[in-house]
Amino acid sequence: MDHPADGRRWPAAVGAWLGIGTAPATLVLGAAMAARHGGAVPVAGLLVGGVLMAALLWGQGRIGLRRPLGAGGTLTAVLPAYLGRTSRLLLAAVLTVSMVGWNGFNVGLGGASLAALTHLPGWVGPALLEVAVLTTLSAVVLVGWCLTVLPPPGAPVRVAAGGLADAAALIGYAAVFALRAPDFSVGLARRRDLAWCVGLLIGPALLGVLAGAELWLRTGSADVVALLATGSGLAAYANLFVAVAVFAAALTTTYSGALAVRGLAPRVPARAAMLAVAVFGGVLAVARFDRLVLPWLTLLAAALPVLVVPMATEAAARRRGRPPRTVPAWCWVPPALLAVACTLAGVGVAPLLGLALAGACTVLWRRLR
Repeated sequence: MDHPADGRRWPAAVGAWLGIGTAPATLVLGAAMAARHGGAVPVAGLLVGGVLMAALLWGQGRIGLRRPLGAGGTLTAVLPAYLGRTSRLLLAAVLTVSMVGWNGFNVGLGGASLAALTHLPGWVGPALLEVAVLTTLSAVVLVGWCLTVLPPPGAPVRVAAGGLADAAALIGYAAVFALRAPDFSVGLARRRDLAWCVGLLIGPALLGVLAGAELWLRTGSADVVALLATGSGLAAYANLFVAVAVFAAALTTTYSGALAVRGLAPRVPARAAMLAVAVFGGVLAVARFDRLVLPWLTLLAAALPVLVVPMATEAAARRRGRPPRTVPAWCWVPPALLAVACTLAGVGVAPLLGLALAGACTVLWRRLR
């Protein structure tokens, strides 16, 4: 039974979820998927990816709900009850690197768009964006514009088997946010509030992927910034939407990245941690880290979601009144290492292998006394 008497409702929490769902990175991801397939993207991969994204976001997001529906705390607040010190430090290190990478991705994409719009040198755009203010509305306008003004010669998806590598990329897109979902679901009063947040991330994200695939089908190029810069009329200002729209995702990664830094070094002030994430992310942005979207997302999908499996399982057991147990490192570290190794070896479904192994390890752990 839900307990709506107190606590937040979904409109107060949905900003970060919608910001990730509408980020222009989905356009880049969709274009990269279409380029990999040389045409329309198999719909099966998108469906599998969407379902797994929802499962990860829901399972981990439940932890942030108010008691007794959840633990009512952020990831940083609840981790000591779930992981040992060594596991927490290892996770904080991985999250710090991940957030710096995501910050560099978003700021690099937006900075390149700003440079293309203003004809400034490429390094100027990212530098300006690091000190700008965000809005999600621009991302919504951008995706809508791509869907209506640039119709492709054919459907961006096709009914076909396969596409598991696309599902893995979608998991990677949501991997970091899914793990840190309690930061953005904390205090929600009802399960349905979390459901709204999950839906308003996944729905726009899949639409953005479709819009990116349409761009590739129309032009044959996966360079979204260059494509938008060649337009005329309203199209000439499309990169302005990109430049403004990345702010939501960039600030979200800065915030979560600062939490991860403080997980490694609790004495570091919050402002200093945010500055560190912004500086290192800015370096990656200038190097146009956003052009490595598929390898980056696949690596994230391999390294992070495996922890959600045992952690969400333990959280569900506690909600049923089971005695608390600490998640052992062997439930998630070996699956993560296997998935990362397979990813580096070029196995496209490596993240799914990692999730499967994490599931098997979790079942074994739960059966042990």
